[in-house]
Amino acid sequence: MQNPFAYSNYVTGESFCNRKKELSELLKYIKGSQNVLLYSHRRYGKSSLIRQVFREIQKKNLNIYVMYVELYGTISEKDFITRTFQGLNQLESNFEKLLKSVSKAIKNIKLNLSIDSATGSTLVAPSFEAVNEKVILEELMNILSKYSQKHKLVIAFDEFQEVANYTEDGFEKRLRSFIQQHSNICYIFSGSQQHLITEMFNSNNRAFYKSAESFPLDKIETKHYIPWVQNLFSKQKVNLSADAIEEIVKKFENHPMYIQNFLFHFWERPVKKGFSPEIINEVENAIIEKRSLEHTVLWETLSINQKKTLKLILLNNGSNLFNADSLKSVSLKTGSLVTKALSSLMKKEIIVKNGRYLIQDVIFKKWLQKTLSL
Repeated sequence: MQNPFAYSNYVTGESFCNRKKELSELLKYIKGSQNVLLYSHRRYGKSSLIRQVFREIQKKNLNIYVMYVELYGTISEKDFITRTFQGLNQLESNFEKLLKSVSKAIKNIKLNLSIDSATGSTLVAPSFEAVNEKVILEELMNILSKYSQKHKLVIAFDEFQEVANYTEDGFEKRLRSFIQQHSNICYIFSGSQQHLITEMFNSNNRAFYKSAESFPLDKIETKHYIPWVQNLFSKQKVNLSADAIEEIVKKFENHPMYIQNFLFHFWERPVKKGFSPEIINEVENAIIEKRSLEHTVLWETLSINQKKTLKLILLNNGSNLFNADSLKSVSLKTGSLVTKALSSLMKKEIIVKNGRYLIQDVIFKKWLQKTLSL
């Protein structure tokens, strides 16, 4: 059997672990055409959850058209428009019909055709020559509105926080003005930079203020991992105990991506070697070693106070960082130095604050513990 675990791309089907409650709730919002703000820390499985709920919609033959738009790496309104235009082929399987309907909707705008290197499908995008992008955005949103008159739609804008960095004046306000007129479309605004995306929807001076139902995505509970892991390993005729699975999940702090990563490598081990705690540690150390170079490079880019602050976080489990004895333990003279370092580390997305300060990357945290002999 092919290795069922995946950690470097989207996870769906049998490789997707549980999330039954989240899938049910998300489907409820989609059916009701209620907009959703889906957010979490990085690699918690937001994109996979979106793909899986789309899969459920198609599997159940619900009369809902789905469209996924990846906004990561976009830097302008033009990029947003182009990516969204390119997503239209997900709503229309017949390319000639798509081209005809788009051409009819935007008569005065030239279209460019390209090939999606990943799928081989033909993509449609507008030419911005001699046409203001504000006009094209309005035409694009009109196209979506017309599709929604025939079928209920769900449109996912993944990594939507990128929009906050666009420099075009009033883009968020203009986009919101179109979206709020769409009554038969569920928009999913997904993001992993929590401070940015939550500010976009929770700050009363922002265009998208309170325009979507908040849907924070947490880690997967241990009890859901056990039957899922056991079922997949049973197909290889391997019995993995609940205790062993609990140990693995605990080691990787219930983080979906890192657990998938570990299980991928665990699956590849010869069955005859068994699954003792020693083997678990061996696989864990191999994963840490594989990423040692990139972590070394990252460590060397940090200032001395940022390094001391990371050590402080590890020693104090992310709490009581300004205690005099804590500061002394890492040779930091004042709390202001910690405050400045914490701010920089958060901007670099190395740490996050969730009640206490946490190092986001579990493998980087383990590498630090080994490197600093903690």
